[in-house]
Amino acid sequence: MLILPTTKTRNGKARAQQMLRDVTAQRVHCTLVVFGEGDRGREIASRADRCAENDPFRHVIYVPDVRVLAGDAAFAVLVANHKAGEEAVALTIRFEVSSTLKGSAAIDFFELEQAFSRARAGQRKP
Repeated sequence: MLILPTTKTRNGKARAQQMLRDVTAQRVHCTLVVFGEGDRGREIASRADRCAENDPFRHVIYVPDVRVLAGDAAFAVLVANHKAGEEAVALTIRFEVSSTLKGSAAIDFFELEQAFSRARAGQRKP
């Protein structure tokens, strides 16, 4: 799991955006991006990471401070989904939104598995 720095850390925003750009440039992982400070966000990220264990083509990115993504057009879709109340966004290897999760679905192992599977298959959210 990749945990992005926050805006409170030195050069946090620039470092976070570069780290995310590096992941997207690889184009070999389906990725689950998890938003949220505190216990809830960490729990979702931890459960998603369990689903990603032993699969080299799954990647989890935990974003405790979404403000680090602001101002970069490449990450606008992530910011928009967070503003819409989504707690996790599954992305295809082309960095396209495959599915989103919130509420009880975001901590359900079956739903997390489905999100990874749809993203890996390249299914995009309508």
